[in-house]
Amino acid sequence: MKSLRNSPGSVLMTLFFILTILFLFFPIMVILPMSFSAGETLQFPPKSWGLRWYREYFNDDLWRASTFRSLRIALMASILSTAAGTLAAVGLDRTRKSLVPVFTGLFLAPAIIPNVIIALGVFIMAVWTGLTSSEPLLVMVHAMLGLPFVLLIVGAALRQQDPSLENAARVFGAGPVQAFVTATLPPLTPAIISSLIFAFFISFDELIFALFVMGGKVTLPVRIWSDLQHFINPTIASVSTIFIIATTLAMTTAEILRRRSANRNA
Repeated sequence: MKSLRNSPGSVLMTLFFILTILFLFFPIMVILPMSFSAGETLQFPPKSWGLRWYREYFNDDLWRASTFRSLRIALMASILSTAAGTLAAVGLDRTRKSLVPVFTGLFLAPAIIPNVIIALGVFIMAVWTGLTSSEPLLVMVHAMLGLPFVLLIVGAALRQQDPSLENAARVFGAGPVQAFVTATLPPLTPAIISSLIFAFFISFDELIFALFVMGGKVTLPVRIWSDLQHFINPTIASVSTIFIIATTLAMTTAEILRRRSANRNA
C-alpha cells in the first residue's frame, strides 16, 4: 500500500490535482486583491489600496437597481422551483417504476439542453405573446433551470427516507396530506433548504436568458457583461468579490444541510 502511494503514477496524479485546483482558483486569487485597488483601472497587483470601488458600487443607483432586480427574480424563481421540484420528487417516488425514467428525463431536460437553444425558444415565445422585458417570464424560466437540481437533491433525500413513517401516520388516522406534512416533510427540510439555496444562485448568476428576455431591464449579470464589453470598470472586481464571498458562504451552508439530511436518513 505504501509503495502505491509513492509510485510515479500516484505522484503525477497528486501534482495534476494540485495544478487543476490552482488553475480553477487563479481567477479568484487575482480578482480579490484587485477589488481593493484605489486606482482608476484594474491592475494586478494594485499600486494603491482602498475601498473606492466598493463605495462606487453601493452609491451607484444603476448598480443597486440591477442587484435588487436580480435578487428579486432569484428569490421568486428559487421558491417556485423548490416547490415544484419537491412535488416532482415526491410524485416520481410514487410513480410506476416503468414511467420514472421518462418523467425524470423530462424534468432534467433544462439541465441537459444548451441554454442558448432554450433561450431562443423562450425569446420567440416572448415576442409572440408580447412578454418581452417581463420579469415574471424570467422568473418562470429561471425556475425551470433550478428545478432539475431541486429534483436531484430532494429526490436523493427522499430515497434514503424510511417510507414506513408515512405509513404509520396513515395507520394512526392521518389523511394523505397530513401524513405527508407530519411524517415525510420534516426530514426533508434540510434537503429542501439546500436545494433552495442552489436554485437561488443558479438564477442570480444566469446571463443568457436575461439577455434574450429582459430587453432594457438589466439584471446584475447583464450589467457586468455590458460593462465588460465597453469598458472594464473596476467596480466589476468589487461586485465579483462580494458575489464570490456570498456564493461560497451560501453553498457551504447548502452542502452542510445536504450532508446533515443524508446522515439523518442513513
